[in-house]
Amino acid sequence: MSTEEQARVQDGSLVSQRKRLEEFVEGQNRRDSGWGQIVNVYVDEGRSAKDMNRPEFQRLLTDVQSGKINLVLSSELSRMSRSIRDFCDIWDLFKKHNTNFITLREQFDTTTAAGEVMVFNLINFAQFERKQTAERITANFKSRAERGLWNGGVLPLGYDRNPKSPGILLINKSESKNVKTIFKTFLKIGSVRKTCLELKKLGIYSKRNINKHGFEKGGGHFTISSLQHVLTNKAYIGLRVINKSKKQVKVVNASWPAIIDLETFNKVQDRLQLNKSKYKPEEWKTYPFSLTEILVCGECGKTLGGKSGHGRNGKHYYYGHSRRLHSDGVSHLKRCQLETVKAPHVEEVILKSLKDLLDDPRLIKTWLDLYIQNTQTELPALEGRLKTMENDIAGLKRKIANLTVRLADLPADIPADPIYSQIKEFTRKLNDFENTKAELALNAQSSQKSAIDPTELIFRLKRTINALEKTPAEDRRPIYSNLIKFAELHPKKIRLGIYAPTFQRPKWPLVLILQMSWVRVVLGLVGPAGIEPTTSTL
Repeated sequence: MSTEEQARVQDGSLVSQRKRLEEFVEGQNRRDSGWGQIVNVYVDEGRSAKDMNRPEFQRLLTDVQSGKINLVLSSELSRMSRSIRDFCDIWDLFKKHNTNFITLREQFDTTTAAGEVMVFNLINFAQFERKQTAERITANFKSRAERGLWNGGVLPLGYDRNPKSPGILLINKSESKNVKTIFKTFLKIGSVRKTCLELKKLGIYSKRNINKHGFEKGGGHFTISSLQHVLTNKAYIGLRVINKSKKQVKVVNASWPAIIDLETFNKVQDRLQLNKSKYKPEEWKTYPFSLTEILVCGECGKTLGGKSGHGRNGKHYYYGHSRRLHSDGVSHLKRCQLETVKAPHVEEVILKSLKDLLDDPRLIKTWLDLYIQNTQTELPALEGRLKTMENDIAGLKRKIANLTVRLADLPADIPADPIYSQIKEFTRKLNDFENTKAELALNAQSSQKSAIDPTELIFRLKRTINALEKTPAEDRRPIYSNLIKFAELHPKKIRLGIYAPTFQRPKWPLVLILQMSWVRVVLGLVGPAGIEPTTSTL
């Protein structure tokens, strides 16, 4: 049966289907005493025939291959398969093992070519019907969602289903108070983990639901992920989010009332966003990775994130690649020469390099000369792009003017829709070009103002280094981020990009090259997680 509801209905249920099949076999045996006996019954309750991923159906195919059965009897053809591709495979398997196939409704004679053609035609129609039904259901769900209606699923805490109108949720008074307490508690504490612990003390639990099998789910203590879901759920401010798992995300007004006011919800989102860039509390016993979002692999260009691993001498902290499985199925297998680098050591060499920079005025002069050369190269390129963009804008304006003239002279019996469409498209492009032109002009203006004062640079470096030495490790990340654009790691050098003290942050940060001889003493390298760190011998 396609659905559990169909399986439970008495008229056309699994029981009646089985009864009709048994009566058919009895009738055949009355006419021919040796016609056959039922060897086994295969029932996939609540499973659609859209594919072959059905346990009982797979058992049937296994019995066909083993020779246990030589005839398959079904109530109708669509119960066997609704996919022409799958049915071709099934049909080839039946013919290979000399297995006949009979359906009660259609009664096709598959021993003839004409009968076989009719079977495949019927399967085609069954597949078409299934796809058409799926399209109608999808379109209906989308339409309901765009009207702000609830399409089913796990109810959010604070709401109940409306028996009279399932698409509209009703506020659960006791649960809604808990929701308000959750948001208020988080704003007061500022930590998701601590809020979970506080809610446990207050006796506030997650939503208790009954699933489709009649079992109770939820109703337990909040975890970090479940609480995060509540705090970011826009249903609480009366909004319905559509296509969350896809790129075309759309937000519409929901058909149910809000529990949380917009100001409170936005404050919670701001706090959650702030927590992403701040360190976890000291009692979490985690290492404060000060160079997060700054360290970059020079080989693959990926950002190196904070990690930890256990070795023979305890727990070790390091920066490493995030090797997630991607859609191509192979990129996660790639390994760089510097796959991981020990966190305390690389942080020490970065701080040491900033100190060494202050002790070498010649290096600062060479450094600044290179930066000025880059900015001087950038300005002509920007001016060239700006001139090209101005020409493109002038060309589009001429095209729009010509179309307007054509529209005025167009005879009354000729439709003007194509011309209107072209004007609309050219106008859209014109707006995009105007925005790009404004951005290029701003960049060119910034490039002209990128003069650097060496004295100001040295003062800023001293101030930053003093702040880093006095600041606890868990609070250093904002200081690093304000000074360092990137720290690019290579096997024999480190490229350190530092923001210059200009009116605006420049397009190119100042770049300092640290050779491996600087790094040899303090930069430790580690292998995969779980292997004890060793000192580099490069």
